[in-house]
Amino acid sequence: MTHGYRQDRLHGRLVHDLGARIVRGELRPGAPLPTEEKLAAELGLSRSAVREAFRVLAAKGLVVAKTRVGTLVQDESRWSLLDPDVLGWRYAADPTDRQLDELSSLRSALEPEAARLAATVRDRAPITAVREAYERMAASVTRTDEFIAADLDFHRAIVEAGANQLLVHLNTLMSLVLAATREIHTRNTRRNRRTLPQHLAVLEAIEARDPALAASLMHELVEGAQRDIRRDRGRTT
Repeated sequence: MTHGYRQDRLHGRLVHDLGARIVRGELRPGAPLPTEEKLAAELGLSRSAVREAFRVLAAKGLVVAKTRVGTLVQDESRWSLLDPDVLGWRYAADPTDRQLDELSSLRSALEPEAARLAATVRDRAPITAVREAYERMAASVTRTDEFIAADLDFHRAIVEAGANQLLVHLNTLMSLVLAATREIHTRNTRRNRRTLPQHLAVLEAIEARDPALAASLMHELVEGAQRDIRRDRGRTT
């Protein structure tokens, strides 16, 4: 799994504090960050630690250093949106409707193709992991934390079964985001029970080696999840 920047050092915690504030909009584009001297004094850090935190944030596209101006917050269009930390900060608190729609569009592009590939593989051993994840979903439908974990494993196992390493990497990057949106979408046990037949249909299409059907059913599953999220947030379109 792709991990974010470490927080076990002082400058790492500063990276996460400032990064999250930027992504949440508390620090607006064009706004200067406090100077190295000010942050070092306020937080009890060395200037080199603050400088390293700024360097990490710049590598993520969140800030830019300008001579005689300081370190400025960048517009969202400059952020490294597939950076695991940026993804996590973007969806961890209260993602906007636009951000959730963007995620749904990405899932609609990637996951049906992953299901199609999984249905074409000669080696059926990886499909066992999909079946096992589904069975854990069915067994834990009223225990939401376990259900969420099994649901994530189900989708991950399908991507991994297809053996497309780019898709595997993108899915790994999205894992933090998917976990966050499951907290929005997968706390309703009646809904969880209702979606089980859809998950089973995807699994059975993959096991039957029907790529077109597997892709179509996965598309319906992803789109259904997005409709549920919209409904929960009071949206109908």
